[in-house]
Amino acid sequence: MIRKFCSLVFCVVALLLLLAGCSSHPPSAAQFMNVKMDEDKQGGSLVVGGVLKSGDVYRGRYKFERDYISAEGAGNLDISLFYRYSHLVFGTNIENLSFRGVAGWRSKYIGIQFWGGSSINPVGRDDAPVYGGLMLIEEYPINANVRIGASEHISRNGYFVDENLGWGSTYSTGFYNEFGIGSYFGYKNFSIEFRYGREIGEPRNRIYFMMHYAFFN
Repeated sequence: MIRKFCSLVFCVVALLLLLAGCSSHPPSAAQFMNVKMDEDKQGGSLVVGGVLKSGDVYRGRYKFERDYISAEGAGNLDISLFYRYSHLVFGTNIENLSFRGVAGWRSKYIGIQFWGGSSINPVGRDDAPVYGGLMLIEEYPINANVRIGASEHISRNGYFVDENLGWGSTYSTGFYNEFGIGSYFGYKNFSIEFRYGREIGEPRNRIYFMMHYAFFN
């Protein structure tokens, strides 16, 4: 009984830590389109990769509170687990330790990807605690192994904020809205991707470099 109770407490604490401060940026377009598309068949894939960010990422003092420290970060781990049935694709994506759902539809040349999640502790107490977005993807398969593509997205992104109030660290989530474009190159299950994002309402620009590989695809 004690062991079960301790396991339950551990799971609850772990979940709260995962959701307390969440980071979220648009997921890979290349790997969404890489999920195999076979009529009336099902399957899945595990995608592992990383993202590097440069430009006007939030670092240092949080934009609204001088005592808060923002940490959007220069990079993150990116893991996706996809399941597909015919043209439909859905699954989950993990950015660092933040979970979000992914769903969409793809054909040979066109894809539409949705994603979203929630934080239990937004730094702006009146902010909607959700993040996510919509992405349109266009792909041109050069041959059976090589493909190139482009993407356009609009999203509500999230990043960690450390509320340094003198009693230790309390992690929250800051948000901003973004629109952007991208391009990618894929060879079999490997892909590299470049993306530009422009923050809505602020003169801030971000460049993303992404690299991923799909297993069991």
